[in-house]
Amino acid sequence: MKQKVLLLSLAALIPLYSQMGQTGAGGGMGGFGGPAVLGSGAGSGTGKRGGSDLGISFFAGATGTYDSGLTGFALDSNGKINNSIAAGVDGFAGVYGSKRLRRGSVGINYSGHYRNYPAQGSFNGTDQTLGLYTNRQLSKRSTLSFFASAMTTNRAFGNSFAGASYDPTLGSIFSPNGEVFDNRVYFGSGNLDYSYQKSARLSFSVSGNGFITRRTGRVLFGVNGTSTNAMVSYRLSRRQTISAGHQFFMFNFTRNFGDSYGNGAFGGYSVQLGKRAQMSLQGGFIRLESLGLTSTAVDPVIAALIGVSTVQEVFYSKSIMPTAQATLSYRVNRLHSLSFNGGIAATPGNGIINTSRSTFGGANYSYSGILNLGLGANVSFNRLASLIGSNQVFETVQSSVNANRRLSNQLFFTVTAGNRKFLGSSTNGFKRNSYQVSAGFTWSPREIPVSIR
Repeated sequence: MKQKVLLLSLAALIPLYSQMGQTGAGGGMGGFGGPAVLGSGAGSGTGKRGGSDLGISFFAGATGTYDSGLTGFALDSNGKINNSIAAGVDGFAGVYGSKRLRRGSVGINYSGHYRNYPAQGSFNGTDQTLGLYTNRQLSKRSTLSFFASAMTTNRAFGNSFAGASYDPTLGSIFSPNGEVFDNRVYFGSGNLDYSYQKSARLSFSVSGNGFITRRTGRVLFGVNGTSTNAMVSYRLSRRQTISAGHQFFMFNFTRNFGDSYGNGAFGGYSVQLGKRAQMSLQGGFIRLESLGLTSTAVDPVIAALIGVSTVQEVFYSKSIMPTAQATLSYRVNRLHSLSFNGGIAATPGNGIINTSRSTFGGANYSYSGILNLGLGANVSFNRLASLIGSNQVFETVQSSVNANRRLSNQLFFTVTAGNRKFLGSSTNGFKRNSYQVSAGFTWSPREIPVSIR
C-alpha cells in the first residue's frame, strides 16, 4: 500500500537540536561538518520526502493549539519567570519539492505560519523557514554543492517550522538549541561544499559554513560564526566506509564580550547493516580557546576606599574536549522505521550561556500504512553545559506523539501531543514542565511519504 499520510506543520514537537543530531555527519563544530560518510552531504534532502524527488508542490492548513507553558522573557507579579497558559490557532502554507537537472539537482522547503493566541497577544506572530539546496557536477569526479537555510520564530517549544514542511537538513550544530524562552529568534546559515572522487574508493571534500543568530530580549546574546572542514573518505567495501578530517570554528558573541575558537580532528566509520539498517560512528577532539569576562573580588581595603566589592576582568582559557556522535537508522519494513542518535558537541549556547558542551540523544519511530493512518513518536534529551565563565547547566527532555488520518484524496486530519521538561540542575533552579496539544486540517494536492524526524 502506498504511504498516504501528510503531517501537519505542528506535528513534530521536538527541539531543533534534536533534529540536528539526526543529520549524521553534516553540519558543524563537534558534529563533524562536511559531507556525510555514506551520504550526500548537508542539504541534499531539501525538498524531498522519503528520499524521493517529487517535483514542486505546496500545502496549506490550520490547527487549533493549547499550550500549558509559554515562557516569555519577563517576570510575573511574584518576581518569577513568566509562565502563560494559552489556546490559539495557527494558519500555515508552504512550498516543497526537488528536481533533478542534467548535471545536478535543486531543492526547496518553505513554510510560513501565523499564530494567534487571543488571550496572550505577546506570543502572537509569524514563523518563517526556508531551505534551499543546489549541486552541480563540475566534472566526472568533482561536485560543488550549496545549501542555505533561514528561519525566524518566537516559539521554542512546539517548533511549528517542523512537521510536513520540516527540512531534515535545516538543523545543524549552529542552529538555536536548548532555548529557554518563547522569544523571537532569527537564524541564517550558508554552506558551500566541494568534493572530489579520486577513485572508486577514495574521495576528498572541503567545506565552509557561516551563520548568524539574533535574539530579541534585553540581555539574550546572539552570535556570528564560521567553520571550515576538510575530510578524506575511503570505502573499505560496498557497505563500509572510514573517514578522517580536520575542523575549525569561530564564535563571536553579541551583547556579550567574548570569542571562542576551536581546532580539532575526527575519525569516522559507517556501515550498511543489511538492506534496512545503517550505523555511523564518529569521534575526535576539539582544542578550544576562549576570551571572555569574569567577576573578581576587590581587596577589602580597596573596596572600602572606592565602594566597589567586585570588578570584571578579561580572562583567556584553553581546554580540550572530546567530541562524538553515533547514529543508527533501521527500517523494520515498508511501514515501520526507527532511528537513534546521540553524541557530544561544542555549540554556541542558548543565548544565556555561551560556548557550551551539548550532550544529546534521541529516538524516533514512524508508521504509515493501513487504513490511511500514520503514527509517530519521538523522545529527545539535551544537556547544555557552559565551557567558559560560570558553570551553568540546562537540561531538557522533550517528547511527542502524533496520529494522522487521510479524510479524502487531498485532505488530512492530525492530532499531536507533546511535552517539554526542564530538569533543573545543581547550577540553577529553573524547572518547567509544559504540554502542548494541537489538532487541525492540512490540504495538499499531492501524496507525500510520512516524514517524522
